[in-house]
Amino acid sequence: MDLETRNINGLLTPFCVSIYDGKEIYSFYLTDYKDFTGLLEASILTLMKRKYNGYRVYLHNFSNFDGIFLLRVLTNLSSDINTIIKDNRLINIKFKFANYYLFFRDSYLLLPSSLSKLAKAFKVDKKGIFPILFVNESNLNYVGSIPSFEYFKGNSEFKIADYVSYCQSYKGQLWNLKKEAIKYCNQDVITLYQIINK
Repeated sequence: MDLETRNINGLLTPFCVSIYDGKEIYSFYLTDYKDFTGLLEASILTLMKRKYNGYRVYLHNFSNFDGIFLLRVLTNLSSDINTIIKDNRLINIKFKFANYYLFFRDSYLLLPSSLSKLAKAFKVDKKGIFPILFVNESNLNYVGSIPSFEYFKGNSEFKIADYVSYCQSYKGQLWNLKKEAIKYCNQDVITLYQIINK
């Protein structure tokens, strides 16, 4: 599972979520929901099925970041939640629904490196490219020119040559923020799944 966030006046809020179970990808985008709580609830409800009983849901850097958003939503969906916290880090969230359980865990605590570096080390599909700094409160439906290089600087190891190559791959096409955010988030969950699986 992965959450993409945007920074609005210093406050980070999710705008895109992807889940990959090894076979299917589920994607959620903020414009399809009333607010980010609705976005997160819809994503969690996708997992609240008997077939996922006992599954471990990994998020990279969950204990420092995504866990804060999810914990709030999980408590809205169930009163039976147990957490393991050590040194102010969420190690595990055991989430009960009906007679079933999900476990939310931080893959970064198992593999303390960036997803990009882990993808190279484990020789799996590489992490995508996305202008992380471009997304704001009013442009979620943006379609137009590719955002400038400065918006991609949040990506580790992203160079101007990478940007030029990226732009060439969209020559003659309009760039669609929703489509690209979902593609980027989807690639992150596929990459993380492949790493954990190896």
